[in-house]
Amino acid sequence: MHKRSAITAFVCFVLAVSAVSCEEVTVRDDLGRDVTISSPSERIVFMMENALKTYYAVGDPKSIVALKDDRWMRKLLDDIFPVIDPDFEKKLTISVAGDRVDLESLARANPDLVVLWATTTEDVNIQAIEETLGVPVFAIFVRSVEDVLHQVDTMGAISGRTERAAEVKRIMHDYMNITTGVTSSIPESERPKVYWMWTDVLGTAGVKSGINDIIELAGGVNVMKFAENETAMAMEHPVLNLETLIKLNPDVIYMWYNENLDPEDIMTGEDFKGWKDINAVKNGRVYEIRNPYLFDAFSPRMPLALLHIAMDLHPDRFKDVDMNKTIDDFHVEMWGVHYPSMERV
Repeated sequence: MHKRSAITAFVCFVLAVSAVSCEEVTVRDDLGRDVTISSPSERIVFMMENALKTYYAVGDPKSIVALKDDRWMRKLLDDIFPVIDPDFEKKLTISVAGDRVDLESLARANPDLVVLWATTTEDVNIQAIEETLGVPVFAIFVRSVEDVLHQVDTMGAISGRTERAAEVKRIMHDYMNITTGVTSSIPESERPKVYWMWTDVLGTAGVKSGINDIIELAGGVNVMKFAENETAMAMEHPVLNLETLIKLNPDVIYMWYNENLDPEDIMTGEDFKGWKDINAVKNGRVYEIRNPYLFDAFSPRMPLALLHIAMDLHPDRFKDVDMNKTIDDFHVEMWGVHYPSMERV
């Protein structure tokens, strides 16, 4: 028997004995691949933290058997997740060498599903896991806010908790409305041109990206909309040269969290003298995502990231928003945990 079929049959047998229904379902991943899984999946390996956060909002933590062994995943120990999942620190870890998943450590986890980030159907890890281990792989690739919301539906299908998934989406929409209820009426003339700065500095967000959606919903305009290079404009992560950036002349520079740079470095640092004539620098409008875990735009916390950015783009319009209370209320509704106290409700 094929390993995937054997695992599915065993899981469904155990669940049947426990009076829990189980069936094979086919779900379409973010790359358009049809993936057949057991629902609910009972032995899931998560190789990316964004989707893991979504699953923790929807599914049963006991179904997660292993996580990718990297600092981003381990850093979640400082977050609410060990409270949600008391076994979080005990999860098996899957090694990655370069960009390759270690199949030996993955096999030890005996998964019935692997969730990982991939940008192409030709991804070497997808092929290796499915062909060598016979384990289905669900690929995550976020290119829009709609993809973030759809990820909730996916985790509902994987966990068999579709009603909870619908509730999670309702919560996300409610908190998005805190921002969009204000920004949707902002005229084009009052929307700043925003340059999104990834950690590679001259790498940015194209107009066909999830960050582009966030910028627009937050009341800004992605400066890449004014780029002359249509190919770069449409890329998810184009890389510019300084001459092009100066010509685009953004009103705001928004930095993804960078361990090596702060907004002050961009505005006054020796290495950024060539940026001095950019409007964002001249006017002191360089901001940074302060906490990449709390304000993760590719997870259920996307509404918080949206509000965080909108408050920087339009401080006068959001001056009455109590961000700390909003963050706490959100976490209580989403995960049943207060933030930052980490106390359960």
